[in-house]
Amino acid sequence: MKKTLLTFFSLLLLTQLYAQKFEVSILANSALFHYSGNGTTSASFINYAQPPFNSYPNYSFGNKNGLSYGAGIQAQYVAKCGFIAGLQAGYDVLRSKADITAVDGATILPFPDTFSSSTPVKGSSVVQNEFINLNPFVGYRLPIKKINIDLLIGLDLPFGVGSYEKSSSTAADGTVYKTDVNYGKGGFDLRDRFGITISYHRYGITASYAHGLINHSADLLDDSPTVYEAHINWGIK
Repeated sequence: MKKTLLTFFSLLLLTQLYAQKFEVSILANSALFHYSGNGTTSASFINYAQPPFNSYPNYSFGNKNGLSYGAGIQAQYVAKCGFIAGLQAGYDVLRSKADITAVDGATILPFPDTFSSSTPVKGSSVVQNEFINLNPFVGYRLPIKKINIDLLIGLDLPFGVGSYEKSSSTAADGTVYKTDVNYGKGGFDLRDRFGITISYHRYGITASYAHGLINHSADLLDDSPTVYEAHINWGIK
């Protein structure tokens, strides 16, 4: 199983209360996100059908990074000894990508003769997953003059509220193929997260990495002896 370190940044506006023992932060973030594991792909193709049938990319776990974003609020208690305990709640939009290299119409009945079995195209597919996320964490603060460095470890508990996939690709003759698939709310994920926050007065920046613990391709080719895995990986939050 491949683990990829990603970059992800959060900007924090800190409001310190109760003699710096209790801190509330407002966060805005941007991140890179992809799936990792042997059940992921960097390239896929479109299973094409004419209306009223739906066209769709053949495989959705792209291992290319997509630009993601989110926002949230965080509250943490900082003890005099430096121990930190806190909770973050936020809304995250995570996007992964895969290239689209072909359109396949031969397998989509009742139009087997509309296209060749593999029409070359150039394009990409983007899967967008939206989560409401809770992140309980603990850590330790290292004060260095006027700068605080927080070392943090915790768990992400994300609940899916939407999952979509859109693709657009173009053939050599200029024909454009597009797909738009709604996967519903998506599901629950579980991730471990490690991070570091550097703050100065009321402002700070965080870099962190999160790795999914749930295999989202558990049912992929379930008749195969190979166990396929696709885990969420993203950074900077």
